[in-house]
Amino acid sequence: MCRKKVGLTGFECRCGNVYCGVHRYSDVHNCSYNYKADAAEKIRKENPVVVGEKIQKI
Repeated sequence: MCRKKVGLTGFECRCGNVYCGVHRYSDVHNCSYNYKADAAEKIRKENPVVVGEKIQKI
């Protein structure tokens, strides 16, 4: 983005690139990584659907 040499102070984004302190946020560097879909998938994996057993009527 700003062509700044980051060295050890670079921030790695989930899109795979390294950015300076100013451009480290996804909305600033137009990140192509879909955070919303990733979070939804993570919730789906960690919280499976719980289905209770049916109650038999008397």
